[in-house]
Amino acid sequence: MNSSILKKALPHLIAIVVFLVVAVVYCRPALEGKVVYQSDMLQWKGMAQQSMEYKAKYGHYPLWSESAFSGMPAYTIAMEGRSKFSFEYLSYILTLGLPQPINFFFLACICFYILLAVLRVNPWVGILASLAYAYSSYDPVIIATGHVTKMWALAYAPGVVAGLLLLFRRQYLSGTALLTLFLAFQMGTQHLQVVYYTLLSMGLLTLFYAVDSIRKGQVKQLMLSLGLALAAGLIAFGTSTVGTLPVQEYSKETMRGGRTELTSGTSKLESRNGLSKDYAFQWSYGIGETLTLAVPDIYGGGSGGKEIGDNSKFADQLAQEFSVPEEQGLQYANGSAYWGAQPFTSGPVYLGAVICFLFIFGLVYVKGWQKWWLLSVVVVGILLSWGKNFSSLNYFLFDHFPYYNKFRAPAMALVMPQLAVPLLAALGLNELLTRGDSREVLWKKFKTAAIATGALLAVLVLFYFSADYKGAHDGDLKERFVQGKMQQLSQGRQAGSDAQQQAIATGNSLIKALQADRQSIYGSDLLRTILLIAAAALLLGLFIRNKIKNPVILVAGLIVLSTYDLLAVSTRYLNQDSYTDEADFEASMSPTPADQQISSDPDQNFRVFDQSSQSPFEDARASYFHNSLGGYSPAKLGLYQDLIENQLSKGNMQVYNMLNTKYFIGRDQRTGQPVAQRNPAAFGPCWLVKAIHYVKDGNEEMKALDSINVRDTAIIQQQFESLVKAPPVPDSTASIRLKENLNDKLTYQFSGKTNQFAVFSEIYYDKGWNAFIDGNKADYCRVDYVLRGMAIPAGEHTIEFRFEPHSYAVASTLSVWSSLLVYGLLITAAVGEWKRRSQPAKKAA
Repeated sequence: MNSSILKKALPHLIAIVVFLVVAVVYCRPALEGKVVYQSDMLQWKGMAQQSMEYKAKYGHYPLWSESAFSGMPAYTIAMEGRSKFSFEYLSYILTLGLPQPINFFFLACICFYILLAVLRVNPWVGILASLAYAYSSYDPVIIATGHVTKMWALAYAPGVVAGLLLLFRRQYLSGTALLTLFLAFQMGTQHLQVVYYTLLSMGLLTLFYAVDSIRKGQVKQLMLSLGLALAAGLIAFGTSTVGTLPVQEYSKETMRGGRTELTSGTSKLESRNGLSKDYAFQWSYGIGETLTLAVPDIYGGGSGGKEIGDNSKFADQLAQEFSVPEEQGLQYANGSAYWGAQPFTSGPVYLGAVICFLFIFGLVYVKGWQKWWLLSVVVVGILLSWGKNFSSLNYFLFDHFPYYNKFRAPAMALVMPQLAVPLLAALGLNELLTRGDSREVLWKKFKTAAIATGALLAVLVLFYFSADYKGAHDGDLKERFVQGKMQQLSQGRQAGSDAQQQAIATGNSLIKALQADRQSIYGSDLLRTILLIAAAALLLGLFIRNKIKNPVILVAGLIVLSTYDLLAVSTRYLNQDSYTDEADFEASMSPTPADQQISSDPDQNFRVFDQSSQSPFEDARASYFHNSLGGYSPAKLGLYQDLIENQLSKGNMQVYNMLNTKYFIGRDQRTGQPVAQRNPAAFGPCWLVKAIHYVKDGNEEMKALDSINVRDTAIIQQQFESLVKAPPVPDSTASIRLKENLNDKLTYQFSGKTNQFAVFSEIYYDKGWNAFIDGNKADYCRVDYVLRGMAIPAGEHTIEFRFEPHSYAVASTLSVWSSLLVYGLLITAAVGEWKRRSQPAKKAA
């Protein structure tokens, strides 16, 4: 009995060991205490630091942060787990408590292996395909850049699909439990775009399964499966509502939700409709660029990679023309190597040459509806990834498909082929090992797959010789070289026509050299792909011809080929150079003398604008130390984005003052070091105005900020006029001051002999902020386009603003009960499975 259980479990235990060994070897520096130097993680640390400090002091995260964009909901940055009954322990078990990034790769392998086990795929084939999914180049690329939540969501995706397939296999209890658990895991990552593509893949799966079930007259089973899947989805959604509901509410007020009061002058918003198409489709994969699925560097690899080596023609010519050192020339060459359709990229999406060949074999050999489901996932994912390059479809979807206009970077849709391609490759190889077709049939199918693969390789070879290798920025590069050469030749004098012609010739030759380098790295990878496919085809052909008799030898050979293939490419983007000592990583956020000067101010109730950053509204460094006007978020409040584009970007000091910008960080012209400059004109946390200027709409309100002295006059839209119970009456003795700022609770002290109107230098967000005067709820309104204002009666009053979003309270309760349901489902499924497995033993006894 025990030996039988061990025999069944042994292949799975071997798979786990293989996954662990590969992850540990690939990410060995992580075991030495080093961390991946992730730029986006630094940005997150900057945004989250205030929340972390608050939790250390008060024992829980705040719901509002003052550190970025003059104030925003903190639950979009850092928050508690899913609920008091979260699944962190279960996730810890799945990843064996491994450090990052080892845990990412291990988890992705485990989840994909679970999916293949549900499909009853041979365990050895499961190892091959699971490694292929986990080490597809997109995963190390996003890990290297710090897209942690995206990687978590990708790792869990196969488990979600596995749960749905279990339901369709009529294992209703275990299927419901597995689907609920993994979807809860994935929803908990809060990376809704990956969740969206996962659900889209599952929708295609459901469509093909439904057609097959109706044809077979299994409508009852179909409806039961769909009903349970819907229930599982609702429960899973419920577990994460503590994060999703408040964030969903917030998203409607952001630039992604299309929130704006302006009818013109915005660049990233389309009023009421979400992101503009130009902004949303900026990162669209090129149609030809899709060939990177089989040849990684066909379009030059990553924008900052090291694909171009010592034999760079561009670097050699740059050294000749401008005496640029070789190392610097190689950096320049690699920085300009990418010539695809995206503005830039950290690396291509490469699925593996061996896996692509096995996928084609699977297309030829696999029977049944599952092949067509997987092919549809691949096709849809590719079409979506093209974005604006296939605008006839994608613009239509953007305008009409639910929630599609909330996301950007269409290239991310290639996570769908990343799931489907190794899955169909595994199904094809599994059927080869188990179906029992004659050698003649197998050889015929193999030849068809070989011909199809040969046609693909012919296209790749033809493209190698016919492509122009021209990048979108080559014109700018050429102009830079021309100007540099003219300065070199003229030596301060006006350049003559001969110098101009020589400079132009130099620019042309440098660009041609760069294009030659691009062709060279494509040729190198193309040869690599041809050799890998040839080796895989040879193994498969020898097995079909019965020259390799043991299927384990076949699969082991393919595992070695495929894993070598993918790890070799992945190492280009995540390697030992990507790691640093944790202390050095933390030192990236060390305070400068300017930060120290600002932090020494005894009154910290002010904001800072970091002009020393190249992109202050896309950089969270200042947010790590101060309450900043800038930050890093792709989903800023729409009204604040309007203010950035229409006022802050043009340097309107009145607006900076009303945002209480007490310090500007600039750079010393002599040393280049950051320096702090105090702004004595900042208005402070709150002030009383003498008058109110009413305007018709947001356009007039924004325009009024150009001319009206907002220190004395509050600008208010007419729609809020009813909330101003009484106009301000002059009183030279009236005063208001900030008494305490606890992020979620602001307390002010007011004194006045007459009615007054106060403006608070706090961002208006009515989805949770409530105002109170002496403990009684009071009205407040939006003033000066983004701030809060309140009419205050005469007397001595304590004013409070409390951030207590109803959505968060409801979501917290819902998350607790949903989490309890998940635990109940898991326990019930485990008991049911134990009883099912114990039945034969009882009968035998």
